Parts: sequence; structure tokens; C-alpha cells
Amino acid sequence: MSRSVRSVLSAFVLFTLGACAIHEAEPAFRATAFIGDRGISVPLPPPSLVSEPQQEVHVQGSVFGLEGDGEDLRVHMFDQVGGASAEVPLTADATFQAEGLSLDLTDHCLELWVEDAEGQQGEHLTYRAVIGEDDQTIAVVEGCE
Repeated sequence: MSRSVRSVLSAFVLFTLGACAIHEAEPAFRATAFIGDRGISVPLPPPSLVSEPQQEVHVQGSVFGLEGDGEDLRVHMFDQVGGASAEVPLTADATFQAEGLSLDLTDHCLELWVEDAEGQQGEHLTYRAVIGEDDQTIAVVEGCE
């Protein structure tokens, strides 16, 4: 076998083995925390959310993709911009609620994920609250672009 043929075959084998070893990182388990379009709320909004954007908000949602009863699971929330965080237990009906999380409603990115007692984490998702045209309501959108 000629040297060039051997080189080509060796390169093909290395490429094939390397391609098989590459994979996307996956969450440790598939539980994911979701919040709907009304999942972030301001209990007593001021006359103008634009002029007073720093608010203590309530965050509520559900966890999907649980395998088992969800015992000992916690939902973590972290504002990637302002640094506010919360950790709340998952209830028996796979819902969660956090009160008093301080967010700047004009500049934040709320990351949520589920974690078990051993530290295994589900998928991380990001959400953003958008102030409505009436300056009194907020709607939630997935992603922080």
C-alpha cells in the first residue's frame, strides 16, 4: 500500500472517530422550568413602570419533563444583568412561585433552571418582562435578545 493511500485512510479513520466523539452537551435530566406570558407580575405597580423600573416582582411557572415525583427539586432564578437571584422548591403539582425578586424591568435577563439535590441541572431558559404600552402591565417573552 502506498504511503499516500495509507495517509488518506489514516486521515479518514481519525476524522470518523473524531466525528463520533463530538456531541452536544445535554442537561443532566430533562426537567425544564417554564413561565407563561403572565408569569412575572408586579403586585402593586407604581403609576409608571417606565419611570420606576426597579420593582420587586413575583415569578410563577411550571416544570415540565419530570421523571418521577419531583421531590427535592428546586427552581433557580438568576438575573444575568442585575444579579438578583432566588431559589424556590418545586411544589407537589410541579409549579413554583418566587416573591420579592428585584428586577429592573427595563434591563434584565432572567435565567431559570431546575436542579436536584445532587446538583444535576435541567435546561437553562431565559425570559424577559416587557412593559406594556399602558405603562402598567408587563408581558413575558422567552429569550433576552
